[in-house]
Amino acid sequence: MNQETNGNVHARHLRDTKKPQGGADRSVADLFRLDGRTIIVTGGGGFLGTAAARAILESGGDVVCLDVVPIPRPDNWDPVQETATKLGRHLGYVQCSTDNPESVASAFASLRKSLKNPIRGLVACAGISENGPSTVFSGSTFSRVLEINVTGTFLVAQAVANELLETQNSGSLVFIASMSGYVSNRGVDTAAYNSSKAAVHQLGRSLAAEWGSRVGMPLIRVNTLSPGYIRTAISAESMAKPGMKDQWEGDNMLLRTSTVDEYRAPIVYLLGDGSSFMTGADLRVDGGHCAW
Repeated sequence: MNQETNGNVHARHLRDTKKPQGGADRSVADLFRLDGRTIIVTGGGGFLGTAAARAILESGGDVVCLDVVPIPRPDNWDPVQETATKLGRHLGYVQCSTDNPESVASAFASLRKSLKNPIRGLVACAGISENGPSTVFSGSTFSRVLEINVTGTFLVAQAVANELLETQNSGSLVFIASMSGYVSNRGVDTAAYNSSKAAVHQLGRSLAAEWGSRVGMPLIRVNTLSPGYIRTAISAESMAKPGMKDQWEGDNMLLRTSTVDEYRAPIVYLLGDGSSFMTGADLRVDGGHCAW
């Protein structure tokens, strides 16, 4: 029989002391509740960010949204505010450039003052995509995509992890990746975006490995969620190109594109205790695009 190293024995002992959060004594409904938790949502003024925020509020959690714009668009934000008011939840909004360390530090220093419940999770939605032929695509634009999509995700995850370390609370981090981290999209030139989302997958796995059993760290789970094509006002521009709508819908087994609302339940699942034995994984919700 192979002998475990001292490090492996210690890591195994540490894992054993971190009790599962999805115990048999809890109802299934309770496993999808987020009561007593504050969840940070980056890109919180956008289509997916606001859908995630409403889902968290409806599941009992408080939300603080971070976004680069000073004030979110009313058509996106008003329904979130209405949900928070109706349910008596705390909802905050802080301007933040997530790829800037000073901006992230300032945002967290600001949002701490108004919290009713401790930070227990993150949904990292902030990201951009720039299209263009790679023969002429500028290096600066390529770097910018990586800075926002990858470095920005890391910096906010780091800040959340440090909050959890300070309070010794367990937490769940969800990074919005993409099916484009697995495949190259037909009909669009998005080498930078695709590369960044593959990097988000690896970032999630790497942080899950580091924070899942680190001595002195609370239990921090890290997973990624990979959406397929989402029908929004922004994607409508691409879908307006001749043949693109048929291309995108035909590439999915379900023969349609998705809506942002279809990612609410997966996000709540990953944040909640129902996914207590899930970390370092990717939940692909792509209508079967990558399964052909």
